[in-house]
Amino acid sequence: MSDNIRYLRLQAPDITQSKISDHLGVTRDDYAKYEMEKTAPPLDVLVGISRFFEVSTDLLLTADLRKSKPQQAVPQQHNLDT
Repeated sequence: MSDNIRYLRLQAPDITQSKISDHLGVTRDDYAKYEMEKTAPPLDVLVGISRFFEVSTDLLLTADLRKSKPQQAVPQQHNLDT
């Protein structure tokens, strides 16, 4: 999962760990730990990550999104207001 969320974030250069963590209501340090696989996000944060990137939790947890077709793995736009 950590590789997937890092990959998805890096596909949108305007999206930073700080922007995502603010959107999720967690600290940037906590979010960075999720990307580095130092800790797993709580279920509510995992669902928030899934919704933010418009990728199912199943795909986040089980697939290697780096091997997916880009249009299937990465949403076209990010809405930080939702």
